Amino acid sequence: MFFVPWMLHAQEAPQTISLQQAVEFAIKHNKELQSSQMNIDLYRQKVRESVSQGLPQVNGTVTYSTNFNYKMDFGGQAIKMKDQSNLTVGLQQLLFSGQWILGLQTSKIAVRLTEQEVETTELDIIENIYNSYYTVLVSERMLDILRQNLENMNEIYKHTDNMYKAGTVEVTDVDQIRINVGQLKNSLLSMERTVAVNYNLLRLQLGLEAGTPIKLTDALNVFLENDKSTRLYVEKFDINNNLSYQLITTQTELNKKMLGLEKWSYAPTISGNYNFNYKILKPALDMSPKHTAGLTMNIPIFSGLQRDSKVKQAKITLEQSYMQKSLLQDQLNVQDEQLKFNLKNAMENYNLQKENIDVATRVLKNYQRKYELGAVSSLDLTQANNNYLQAETNYTEAILSLLQAQVSLEKLYNQLPR
Repeated sequence: MFFVPWMLHAQEAPQTISLQQAVEFAIKHNKELQSSQMNIDLYRQKVRESVSQGLPQVNGTVTYSTNFNYKMDFGGQAIKMKDQSNLTVGLQQLLFSGQWILGLQTSKIAVRLTEQEVETTELDIIENIYNSYYTVLVSERMLDILRQNLENMNEIYKHTDNMYKAGTVEVTDVDQIRINVGQLKNSLLSMERTVAVNYNLLRLQLGLEAGTPIKLTDALNVFLENDKSTRLYVEKFDINNNLSYQLITTQTELNKKMLGLEKWSYAPTISGNYNFNYKILKPALDMSPKHTAGLTMNIPIFSGLQRDSKVKQAKITLEQSYMQKSLLQDQLNVQDEQLKFNLKNAMENYNLQKENIDVATRVLKNYQRKYELGAVSSLDLTQANNNYLQAETNYTEAILSLLQAQVSLEKLYNQLPR
C-alpha cells in the first residue's frame, strides 16, 4: 500500500509511510513553514513596490469651478466671468536618487534573507521528523523484545509449575518466576504506552490528528547498515554550507546596504515632470500653455542632526553584525568538534552494546538449559534474564543515540535529505 497524503486526513484505513515520505508530507503541510513561505511572496511584492517608485508616475485630474455668473465692471462695461473646467495629465519621472537605487538592492537582499529563514525552518522540521521516526522504530524494537521475552518466561513458568507439581522444585522457584513474569507484563504495558506517545508526537509533527492510523515502512536496520557515521566523522566542516552562517552573512550584507542607504540621504534627488493641460470650459481670457515641463532637484541642507544620528546607528548595527558573525563562526567550529565527539562516542558505545547483546543472549540460553536440568536456581535464571533485558535496553538506547548524533551532524552540514 502506498502513502497517500489526503487519505491520512480522512483517517480511513491504516497507511504506510517511509521516512522520506514523512519528511515530504511534513514540509508540505506544516503551518509554520507555510506562514514563512508567505513571507517570501510578501517581500517580493515589496521589491516590486521599490521598483515602481523609480518608474514613470502618470496622474490625471479634472477640475471645475464656477463664479455664479459674477460680473466684473470695466469702465462701465460689465463682463460676466465664465465657468472653468480643466483636464490635466501629469507625468513625473525620478531621474536620480541614490537612496532608490540602494533601496532596490536592499529589498532584493531582504527577499534572499527571507528565503534562507524558510530553509532554516524547513531544516528544523526535517530534523524533528528524523528523530521522531527513529524514536518510534527503537521503541517498537524494545516492545517486540519484551513480548518475545514474556512469551519465553511464560513457557518457563509453566514448566516450573509442572516441575513443582511433580515435586522436583520448591514453591519458591515458582514464585520467583511468577514475579519475573509480572514485572515483564508491567514493562510491556509501559512500553506500549511509550510507543503510543511516540507515534502521537510523530503525528503532531506531520500535522495529523492523534490516533490517525499510520505504519512505518522503513526497518531500523536499514539506517544502521551503512557507513554514514564513519563518513560524517571524517568529513571536513564547510562553514559556508551551514544555514545559520548563511543567514547571518546575508543579514550582515543587508546591514551594510542599510548604512549606505542612510549615507545617500545626504545626496540630492533629481526628478522631471511634464504636464498637459486641456481647457474644457475656457475663460474669456486664457493665457496658460497646454504643455509644461520641468526639472526639480531636492537638496537636503539641514535636518536637525537626524540624518547624522541615523548614519551612526546604522554603523553600530553593522559592527554588531560583524561581531555576531565572528562569534557564530567560532561557535559553529566548536559545535562541529563537539558533535563529532558525540558521534564517536555513540559509535563506540553502539559497537560495545552490540557485543554485549550477543554475550547476554548466550548466557541466558545457557542458564535456561541448566535450569531445565536443575543445575541453577530460579533466582539465577531470573538474574540472567534481567541482565539480558538490560543489555537489550542499553543496545536500543545506543542505536537511538547513534542515529540522533548522525542527524545533528547532518543538520550542521546542511546535508539532511529533503
